[in-house]
Amino acid sequence: MKQKTFLLKSLMVIGMMGVSMSSFAQSYEVDRGRVYFGSAPIPYADARSFVDLGCGYAKDCDNVYLNGRVLEYIDPATFRLKSQSKSHFREPMEYREYDSRHDGYYKSNFNVYYGGKKIDASVASFKEIGEGYAKDAFAVFYHGRKIDATAATFKLLEGGYAKDSFSVFYYGKKVDGASAASFKYTGNGYGKDAFNDYYRGRKLE
Repeated sequence: MKQKTFLLKSLMVIGMMGVSMSSFAQSYEVDRGRVYFGSAPIPYADARSFVDLGCGYAKDCDNVYLNGRVLEYIDPATFRLKSQSKSHFREPMEYREYDSRHDGYYKSNFNVYYGGKKIDASVASFKEIGEGYAKDAFAVFYHGRKIDATAATFKLLEGGYAKDSFSVFYYGKKVDGASAASFKYTGNGYGKDAFNDYYRGRKLE
């Protein structure tokens, strides 16, 4: 019985280690002035000052990141990893709590929230669209931040792309020069309109 219990506990520890390590399988990448975690762009990261700290952590001049997500209320100028070896197996409690709170939008009877923050949205007409996008009757949001888009005509495409009647967006940022009327997603980060091809939201020359 003791041997069986020991074996079960060992398998549980190995499984937990595997899950923990898998969160760091993805890495940060800076490409054409944009920062990515795995294949997902980090829209508000500053590529010029971005530093990969290891173990899923990174920072730039404005923010500290964990697994591609902003850790709020943390000063990047003073942030340091005290022990990288421990971080492989256990994240600090405040970061794990932060991460679990920022999985999406939440609508109560009176307010709309993204993670732990209330956003300026109408509860009655608010709806989540997908891939971080949401809208109400008046505004469009990307991961809780209002973007310059027309709610009435805004729609999600694929691969992080979306558009309204006037503009095309890639993970919340406008795609410069793209024609909304003819734009379509073609797969693997690529899109096209009647005039140009695009990769990860940037026009290909």
